[in-house]
Amino acid sequence: MEKSFEIILPDGTVYKPEKESVVQGYDPDGKPKKMKFSMKTECQRCGECCKRDTPVILKEDIILLKKGVISEKDIYTIREGEKIRSFIDGDTYYSSMELIKLRPIFASSTCLFYDPEVGCTIYEMRPTVCREFECWSQNITITGLEERRLTRNDLFGSIDIVKEAINKHEEKCSLYKFNDIVEEFVSGKEEIFEKIVEMILFDSTIRDWAKKKLEIQDDVLPLLFGRSLMEIAPLYGVLIEKEGENFLIKVMKEAEQ
Repeated sequence: MEKSFEIILPDGTVYKPEKESVVQGYDPDGKPKKMKFSMKTECQRCGECCKRDTPVILKEDIILLKKGVISEKDIYTIREGEKIRSFIDGDTYYSSMELIKLRPIFASSTCLFYDPEVGCTIYEMRPTVCREFECWSQNITITGLEERRLTRNDLFGSIDIVKEAINKHEEKCSLYKFNDIVEEFVSGKEEIFEKIVEMILFDSTIRDWAKKKLEIQDDVLPLLFGRSLMEIAPLYGVLIEKEGENFLIKVMKEAEQ
């Protein structure tokens, strides 16, 4: 006599499928199916890494700029000492070196070239870091990053006036200095306010100068000078707002704790 297939549910009730039915995960005779595993050994274009962060651009990727695969509008600079939020664990850390990266889609961590329908839109000509990254491997670090990374000096080192402007901006708006004076302000030293404003004014002025004198477009400024101090200020615990000719600096609640 053929034995019927039964599953006892957690509440004690008995589930009996129709004779013709097959329960997912079980053979028709009621025996659990063997699980099958396959090792991932190559990129399957799932898009997970594209949505988590954007790649660092290396010296060998300069060919992508020359061929027009990416443009100066598609990349921006992370300055040395810049505070960055990790989209993997949510923590913040300071960049130990200057990095040039692809821009993310506005207000997200997703790469500019990622399309939910098709995945990476420049897959065949994607940056080196994307090619070398193996999400299935234990080794997900970039080897030789300090030597291989593309820098602003690689791009603009031969243009004296641009190089001088970048160096002057680094001198006046050092992120190490910005972090120090913001920490003093947050701790209650309100006399530091003017120093913060001086840095913000210079940061804004040199960007306006580059637009007018060098005819640099707005969306290229983050490559030349990094993100503005007003834009990155919340990562340092303060909100900076401009009202007419005046600045308002607010200490964020998290920074007060």
